[in-house]
Amino acid sequence: MSGDEDIVDLIYGAALDPSLWTKVMERVADRVGGEGATLSRLSIVDGSGEALLARADPETLTAYAEHFERRNVLTVVEDPASYRLGLSSGVATDEAALSREDFERSEFFNDFLRPQNINSALWIRLELAEREVCTITVGRSQQRGRYDGADLEAALRLRPHLVRAYKMGRNLAGRLGLTHDLVQAVEASVHAVFVLDAAGQAIHANQRATSLLGEGRGLGLTAGRLYASNSESNAALQKLIAAGLLADGERTGGAMGIPSPLGRLPLALRTSPIPGGGMPIFGAPGGLLVSVADLDRQLRSPADELRLLFGLTAAEARLADAIFDGLSLPEAADRFGLSLHTVRFQIARVFEKSGVARQTDLVKLMMRLAG
Repeated sequence: MSGDEDIVDLIYGAALDPSLWTKVMERVADRVGGEGATLSRLSIVDGSGEALLARADPETLTAYAEHFERRNVLTVVEDPASYRLGLSSGVATDEAALSREDFERSEFFNDFLRPQNINSALWIRLELAEREVCTITVGRSQQRGRYDGADLEAALRLRPHLVRAYKMGRNLAGRLGLTHDLVQAVEASVHAVFVLDAAGQAIHANQRATSLLGEGRGLGLTAGRLYASNSESNAALQKLIAAGLLADGERTGGAMGIPSPLGRLPLALRTSPIPGGGMPIFGAPGGLLVSVADLDRQLRSPADELRLLFGLTAAEARLADAIFDGLSLPEAADRFGLSLHTVRFQIARVFEKSGVARQTDLVKLMMRLAG
């Protein structure tokens, strides 16, 4: 490992700070005798995916996505099983994918790689799944000749560290994709809330959601997926979830009712897409927030919050609480043993302090405070 210690330190730093991967790729390219490098996660069926560049023109990503992804002869193959076997060593050059003659005759080589002054490619495999591969690919110009055994050995020495750092980074991105702030907000909600990942799997549910699942209210969870007991409602629910998790195109939220048994009011379900974030490959892909309001459940009055926010007296907050419960002013006067004149004076003070003008506006304000 002599001479690699500095790179190894940088590699493990990138596991915690993905922004360091560009520097890692530059150092790896220097160590194996290349110029630029690409960290990519691509489909071996159609060449689509995402990538991070080092010492390369960002416009190449646009050109690749618009035209060359299906023409990538180094990645797109007719027999994925054979391709996976060909990458069993973990480090290879373009000659492992196809003959040099076929490579140089390809459109991908002549119209995509050659204009970037790339004559040879060496890749270091970081992960190999059923239908996609993640690699660091290092390009070398014709002036520097082809890769040799010493270059491959240097790449092989670095590969175990690169693989570990990559997996650590992906795991951390997956866990941190569900941010602390989001978890806190979900747990504080008075409604049942589920967080679905990009694949539609429920990765978090607040306490109210967990309780709701055991109440037989028409909503369930199986194999990590949310479903409605009613078949027609379930079809609508799955369509709603799919619309919020579109891989391509505009992701949309929506709302629907989930019928409840025994003549109870339906559950009011809403979906809202969670934006993805971070950098390519290591960024969280986004997900979906599913909020379920139990219309049969008594909503807690936010009279205490209203009092603290707007400086209401105890009597004014008590009156606002009665209005929230649906009482008219005469009914509130009877409940509290007050004259209607006194109650009208108190509600006028509530309106003045909270900035609303009508009882309906006060109820709307309290509903927002209630969740």
